[in-house]
Amino acid sequence: METLQSWAEIGERVTEARRAAGLSQADLARRVGMDRTALVRVEAGERRVSALELMRFAEQLDVPPAHLMTRPPEAVVSRRTRLDEGADLASRERYRLDAALQTHVRHAEWLVGRGFLSPSEPVPPPKSVDQQSAVDLARRARQAVGAPTGPLGSLATVAEHLGLYLTVVDQDVDGASVLLDGLGVAVVGGRADPGRRRWTAAHEIGHHLLQDAYHSDVGIGTSRDDREQVIELFAGEFLLPEDDLRSAWSAGVSELGPRMLLVRLAGRYRLSWSAVVWLAGRAGLTESDETRHLRAHNPVRGDFLAVCGNEPPPDLEVGATGEQWKRAVMAAWNAGAVTTARVVELLHGTITADDLPTGSSLDGDL
Repeated sequence: METLQSWAEIGERVTEARRAAGLSQADLARRVGMDRTALVRVEAGERRVSALELMRFAEQLDVPPAHLMTRPPEAVVSRRTRLDEGADLASRERYRLDAALQTHVRHAEWLVGRGFLSPSEPVPPPKSVDQQSAVDLARRARQAVGAPTGPLGSLATVAEHLGLYLTVVDQDVDGASVLLDGLGVAVVGGRADPGRRRWTAAHEIGHHLLQDAYHSDVGIGTSRDDREQVIELFAGEFLLPEDDLRSAWSAGVSELGPRMLLVRLAGRYRLSWSAVVWLAGRAGLTESDETRHLRAHNPVRGDFLAVCGNEPPPDLEVGATGEQWKRAVMAAWNAGAVTTARVVELLHGTITADDLPTGSSLDGDL
């Protein structure tokens, strides 16, 4: 991403981040130890900002300092609405999610630009976007990652094999993704339940494979336009192929009954209960009344222990990245290209300085 060239642009970034944090100018000025009039001049681009002040702004606004000094990807800018004083919660959440996405973009571009990370070729998009093409795309994507059937592993690693670098942030949102010259980057909110996080990740993979330049689920709620319905079908087929569902149903429904069989599938494929019930209904395995009844009876821990022997292992916890990303960061560390603090940042706090091997340079250029 491009570094800002004027104080006016930096002032605008400070203004947006302040509004996203729900702070008034007086609030922020007080927190950073600055007169309100001085902050007004900063936001207007009439006053320079020292490095120390920039760090204080970033800390109070919960964004990296680089966020205040770089332009977001054009695809994000073109879809963003203006963030005014008193912006609603959905708009502020979207800004915070975009800020996290932009941070991940900066990191991905650096790792790719220095040769530590090499994006995989994505699956070619379909010629038309409809329900059948969504199902076909999901099947081709599974073939590409070497898992035509059965449960998928960590979706952060799976996504990498499809050219999408994904991480999980500590926010109560779904997700967002952006496509930049073939490089796909996505963030997923980490406060939802694990099954919901995997569903959101599958959504972002679908948007990536359909070559959507920018997508954010914040503020969509339960609405579904035609493209979202296509993405929903992709996510379902990608996470639990209908052939797998029908095969399991034929082999086990007489023994376990519909509900416990679906509990088993939810555990094995690490899906949310609402998703697995929806898929069964869509496949015609349950009637509408039974589908509604099943949806209302969420499984408890004992149900999973009874049919799986254990609870489904959580996926996409806060800070998660794929295997390629982790190897790339450690390659940069071993080459002396990044500092200890930067390694911790690139791996989103899932590693500490004490976990790093000794003997690498402590000075880097990232």
